[in-house]
Amino acid sequence: MRHPINIVIATDKFKGSLTAQEASVSISNGLKRGVSSVLSLDEIKTLQIPLADGGEGFLSVAGRNGFYKRREVEIVDPLGRTIKSHYLLSEKDPVAVIEMALASGLGLLEKEEYNPVEATSFGFGQLILHAIKDGVSEIIAGIGGSATNDGGTGMLQALGYTFRDKSGEVICGEEDQFMSGSLLSEIFSIDDSGAERALKRVRITVACDVDNPLLGADGATYVYAKQKGADESDLIKLEAGMRNFAEVSERHLGFNSCFLCDSSSYVGYDFSDFPGSGAAGGVGYALRSFLKADLIPGWRVAATLANVEEAISKADLIISGEGRLDKQTLSGKLVDGISILANRYRKPYWVYCGENNLSEEELKVARISKVFEISPNAKNLNDSISRAKQLLEKISAESATFLSELQSNRQTN
Repeated sequence: MRHPINIVIATDKFKGSLTAQEASVSISNGLKRGVSSVLSLDEIKTLQIPLADGGEGFLSVAGRNGFYKRREVEIVDPLGRTIKSHYLLSEKDPVAVIEMALASGLGLLEKEEYNPVEATSFGFGQLILHAIKDGVSEIIAGIGGSATNDGGTGMLQALGYTFRDKSGEVICGEEDQFMSGSLLSEIFSIDDSGAERALKRVRITVACDVDNPLLGADGATYVYAKQKGADESDLIKLEAGMRNFAEVSERHLGFNSCFLCDSSSYVGYDFSDFPGSGAAGGVGYALRSFLKADLIPGWRVAATLANVEEAISKADLIISGEGRLDKQTLSGKLVDGISILANRYRKPYWVYCGENNLSEEELKVARISKVFEISPNAKNLNDSISRAKQLLEKISAESATFLSELQSNRQTN
């Protein structure tokens, strides 16, 4: 009897249509349905490992692959409204896992409410503060899927940082006032005397889903703010504010007076160019420069939590997927990260997607063996989204014909 083909399915969500869990199930079901025409069903085994690169679903990855208890808390959403949210606390170690999207994410807003000029990351800071109050010594945070472009000032405000204007007045001095992108140009100085002192004992690891810098054409504002609802005039205002905040921050850090700046490497260092500083509307910048967080590719954090590398090392075929393959996919996104692991162990790598916008050459560079896309099977984008589950299962079933080729190659090697 031939050994079964062991297939690892490690997918991201298909944004707007399928969760990572749903996508994994659809691919697995499709392969099992289609394989009957070329192999017997017992000749394949699938292992589903739904993942997230730091955005929506990141908390679920940790919850499925560890011993965590859910901690319910009350915080504010991106528009300052009180909501209930949650994070995870390890039952074995003093570790918390936090998802920014559950506090300051686009998913908490209606489409017509998108407003990166006024949105705040304050709620995300509240989650961090709650975790610190729970006595953790390590926080693992996913920061994808944000609605904000405030440079992380809202988060810092929640942690006790104060921002002052030229006259020395506190910006957002009232309890129901929150820092946002609209206020970045007013910042003249930063006061960390009221910052949460327990931050000194907490290590923060950030699952970062992009590697963009803070400023410029490739930065937080010009690459992502439009997706969050900004128009052209907003972009100019937000970028100017972000640049001002970066300059004031560099001055603040450069004086080595900030309470976390106990390393000479922080004196005069400009973190605005640090890879990932532009993530989550500049929250990556604030986490790295003010809180000394480690910014790590989100796929790598999720893969570690789910023990993906070990599974890949033992598999015969690796499969991943996401809604759209494009140039951003190749900038540290999950599909690109899984490609690194598949290539490390010399495994064939297939990718399923809603739409593929990468050239043959780009796919070759990304070490993707085969791509299967939904869009040619759909009438239009809306059809592709509304029938994503059905269509993904369909193309997965059709792709199963290639499994016989894979099985033959295994027999001859």
